[in-house]
Amino acid sequence: MRVQARALAVKRADVVAKVAPELPAFLGVGYRELFLEYARERPMSGGYRRDALDFAGHLLRAGRPQDTRARRKLREWWLDRAGPAPRPSGGRVGRVARRMLPRQRG
Repeated sequence: MRVQARALAVKRADVVAKVAPELPAFLGVGYRELFLEYARERPMSGGYRRDALDFAGHLLRAGRPQDTRARRKLREWWLDRAGPAPRPSGGRVGRVARRMLPRQRG
């Protein structure tokens, strides 16, 4: 039974990685173990996209990942997707545009 539960959790981690490829990119080689740890205690509800959001929220509440830059990226990713509507700042597109465009000086 334990082997089957782990196999299902691994499949779940793989599907979440396909739905939200940013998560393994932010978390690196530790993604799978972090996800399996999360999945052991939390059954999936609401589909894989919701699972990805819940996983990211779980990590952020736990102060993870330890790497500040990765945590910041994860937080921005989560904030862009977790609310009932897009963030007022224009989300990811707005942030990229602000970085790329020269500042207007008044």
